Amino acid sequence: MRSALHILTILIVTSAALPQTGVAQLTPAEEKALRNSAAPPVDTVLKSRTGQFNVHFSQVQLSNWAAGGQSNVSLLTKFDQNWNYDQGHFGWDSELHLAFGLLHRPEDKVVIKTDDRIEWSTKLGYRATKTGFLTFMAHFRSQFAPGYALENGIPVKDLLNSNFMAPGYGVVAAGMDYKGSGEQLTLFVAPITFKSTWVLDDSLSSVGAFGVTPGERSRYEMGGYLKMNLKKDFTEDISYAVRLDLFSNFLNNPQNIDVYTDHVLMLRVNPWLTTSIAATLIYDDDIILTKNPEVIDGVIIPNIGPGLQLKQVLSVGISIKV
Repeated sequence: MRSALHILTILIVTSAALPQTGVAQLTPAEEKALRNSAAPPVDTVLKSRTGQFNVHFSQVQLSNWAAGGQSNVSLLTKFDQNWNYDQGHFGWDSELHLAFGLLHRPEDKVVIKTDDRIEWSTKLGYRATKTGFLTFMAHFRSQFAPGYALENGIPVKDLLNSNFMAPGYGVVAAGMDYKGSGEQLTLFVAPITFKSTWVLDDSLSSVGAFGVTPGERSRYEMGGYLKMNLKKDFTEDISYAVRLDLFSNFLNNPQNIDVYTDHVLMLRVNPWLTTSIAATLIYDDDIILTKNPEVIDGVIIPNIGPGLQLKQVLSVGISIKV
């Protein structure tokens, strides 16, 4: 009976939304909120797929410019894809995020990497309550290309900082996944989590980069994990999305929590042109950084150790839904 009433309600509201004289139509957001306002009947399948490809380009050319500066060309590409499947008792969500950016300074004849990300995540859940799922999750994160230390703004090829699968991170977790109305909020809490860190570049693993034992190519941890995703649509053209990942290693310094968080403010100018402001913050005490040196009594003292990593990107470019 509940299934029939739910389907009848959707049919009535959808029919009322058809173009008629003097009758208001449901917006896509209103229709989505209606469909997600309650758990779907067991004989109903809800599937969705959303994707977006962004290309952002900028160019500065200076010649005899009295105010100073430097010519440069930059290109940033991003691809984001989400898949969602809901059939009564079972739910499956998966997402893929790829990004790569380059900055070319012709006067210095250098190319610098400005962004680099490979990230994939999937969750399979069994509905325990109206909005809660007993869930198994797998997550992977790495990068495409090598990263080098900079001296005077120029990459030093002999000072490798990172590479593909150096590091690579893998998380396997089991816990409870909460989904808010309209999938605007999801909260995954896992008391049982296994985290792997891979450093497959021999030059980095030999010095114990990213927390592995020197000479080893991997490190394994067990602990607790929390993952939150929240998206807020202020208008049809302005949205804010935040993602927060927290991990505590129960076996070694559980008070030192690993933090990874993304923040994206998106402003849509028209269907294909967008402006975005994005920030990523990372803290992991297993990652040793070479930070700005301290000067004490005129003596320069190296500053090496864990710290907060920050990346901020402001971009304007073409956005294509796929």
